[in-house]
Order: sequence, then structure tokens, then C-alpha cells
Amino acid sequence: MTYNFRNDYSEGAHPDIIEALIDSNAEQLDGYGEDKYSLEAADKIKAELDCPDADIHFVSGGTQANLLCVSSFLKPYESVVAAQTAHIEVHEAGAIEFTGHKINTYPTIRAK
Repeated sequence: MTYNFRNDYSEGAHPDIIEALIDSNAEQLDGYGEDKYSLEAADKIKAELDCPDADIHFVSGGTQANLLCVSSFLKPYESVVAAQTAHIEVHEAGAIEFTGHKINTYPTIRAK
């Protein structure tokens, strides 16, 4: 099998994930990350990080994660520096620049 890491939305979910979704679909659960699955995942992440007090929050996708990080970590006058072919520039620039942060690009050879 050949893998292409161009983005996080070009294909469907792994069959095991689809099966787990089908199995849990009819369950009545709390929302907004308070369901048993999100809480269990957060506990596993905290254990892996060896940081029991970590504050774990889940978002719906990579663009949203990048948007939150850029808007939270950068000062208003700072920008993202990325290759012209970077995913954050090619696929997410509108979302990132909506926060008021510029993406400054530079030419690369084979995206390196």
C-alpha cells in the first residue's frame, strides 16, 4: 500500500474506526469532549506525556488545530514562516490569515 500524506481529509476512515463508530452510534453520550471516549483518550494522552495535570482539548481537524495554535501562540505582529508548498499555506492560508497572522513563504527545493 502506498501512503500519501498530502492532507488529513483525502480519504475515509480506517475500517476499525468505522466499526467502532457503528458500534457506539446509538449511545447517548455527553458532548463537548465530556463523553467517555474523549475522557479515556485524554487520560491516555496524559499518561503518554507523563503529565497527569495536562489540559487536553480535541478539535475536529488539522486546520482547526493549526488555527487555534497560531492564534494562541503568536503575538499579533508575528507571522508563520513556511515553504511555498506547505500545507498551512496551500490548504489553510485563508483560515490562518483570518486570525490576522500572515503566512510568509519562501521557495524550496522538493519542499525541503
